Amino acid sequence: MPRLTPITERSQVSPEGVAEFDLVVGSRGRINAPQSMIMYSPKIGSLSTALNDQLRANMTKHDYEIASLVAASEFHIPYVWSAHSVLALDVGVSPEVIEAIRSGGDLSVCSGRERIIIEVGRQLVTDRVLSDETFATARAELGEQLLIETLMTIGYYIMMGMVLNGCAMEQANVGVAPELRDR
Repeated sequence: MPRLTPITERSQVSPEGVAEFDLVVGSRGRINAPQSMIMYSPKIGSLSTALNDQLRANMTKHDYEIASLVAASEFHIPYVWSAHSVLALDVGVSPEVIEAIRSGGDLSVCSGRERIIIEVGRQLVTDRVLSDETFATARAELGEQLLIETLMTIGYYIMMGMVLNGCAMEQANVGVAPELRDR
């Protein structure tokens, strides 16, 4: 049970927040779990949704889902993991790559591009820094714009994890995702 009542209906926000609520619904078609907590600050809700929409528009679905999964796994965000592991399968991320991300294990099943996105996320979450070598490899593989967008996507999901984990939001009930590894 979440620590705050999810805000999913227009009538739950103040008159000043209605326009922001409508922007989020216009983007998503509804208020989902992360937004249901963030709508306690409607302007932040609409701005964070706009950021997420732009990241999704700029990146391939495959790269975006890899970045979201590595954030969910390394920062331990069960809600994001359960939702995005299913989405990742839908956009062609192999079950073996998803398992490598989930387990924190060997990345030999990954393409070079998948591997560098995962390594970037692992290093930043675990060590709080990115080595010069990993940065250079990521820059060469992804280019500067996609490197920044990858960093922003990982950061976006860590930000969502703060809200979801802090508010004790339950795991998304979407089906087949294996549990995150214990921390």
